[in-house]
Amino acid sequence: MKSFPAARYWGAGLSSFQQKNGIVWATLTMEDRKRAGYGGNDDADLINIISSIDGNKVGMIFVEQNDRHVKISWRALEPGIDVSKVAKHFKGGGHAAAAGADIPGTLTEVQPLVLKTTQEMLSI
Repeated sequence: MKSFPAARYWGAGLSSFQQKNGIVWATLTMEDRKRAGYGGNDDADLINIISSIDGNKVGMIFVEQNDRHVKISWRALEPGIDVSKVAKHFKGGGHAAAAGADIPGTLTEVQPLVLKTTQEMLSI
């Protein structure tokens, strides 16, 4: 069961969905967290919703942190895709199906770089 603030935070993430070149992703900003009244610094399990979207190879979520970092979670949505190698490239970790990293920088700096690197490293 989700708290009301977590559900509102999900709403912000759901409205941010984007899809391109086999990647589907959502973005959660500090402002989204504040507006929703969500006290956590994670994605409130929104990555599980992203993982259920059909027709993509990789699901991702970008969660802006208050210390000029962005937390990123990757999920492989097709067999044979290893998202851990992208996470390791960004000094993160995980396994083939699910991985994550905490990358220094602003959301506007980090997001385009990570999307491009993910597409290139996974050949999608």
